[in-house]
Amino acid sequence: MSILRYSYPTMLKRSKSLSYRQQITSMTTVLMNFLVEHKLIVIEPFHEDGSIRDDLEVRSSDLTDLGNTFFKEVFPKWSAYIDRGGDIQKTTILVKGLNKLQK
Repeated sequence: MSILRYSYPTMLKRSKSLSYRQQITSMTTVLMNFLVEHKLIVIEPFHEDGSIRDDLEVRSSDLTDLGNTFFKEVFPKWSAYIDRGGDIQKTTILVKGLNKLQK
């Protein structure tokens, strides 16, 4: 069974606020770039122009084993940091978390 790990459309539906929607788009873009760069995801989350796919849903079967562990252990910490007003572009938590998992 493939577990839903992240749904971009569902995140966008949580609020009609333009600033919230922009934050979700920025967060999703940074996260997906990180997953692609570190080969943690096996699907292509972007359109050819580099924008996020509107229907993007990441399931456990779309991630490597390390990607699944990353989503369970590291992503919640980064998401909580952003919810507290942290800089979306700052991926230190993601990098440190991934490095810890790879040891």
